[in-house]
Amino acid sequence: MTASGVIVRWPFTGNQWFPLLALINKCGVPALVDYARRTADRTAVDSAKYFMRGWGELPPKPADGTPVHTSRPQRLGRPTPPPNSSPHDEWMYGT
Repeated sequence: MTASGVIVRWPFTGNQWFPLLALINKCGVPALVDYARRTADRTAVDSAKYFMRGWGELPPKPADGTPVHTSRPQRLGRPTPPPNSSPHDEWMYGT
């Protein structure tokens, strides 16, 4: 987390580490770090304990071998009509 810019205390002792280790196994470190980074961007956080509730609500990591979905770039403005569009498609593209 430090490498992602989230610098927090880790005040866990004894058995308090077990829920965190379970979350690491369930969600994976990248998901926990991503959540912590997004949260720390919105509010001042000084302890990793602050993230525990939100981490607990994250979905489980996908099974090994699951294809990775890459998001498509977001389009801004009006959609561009395809090159073979007909005049009847004007209502769809606002041309």
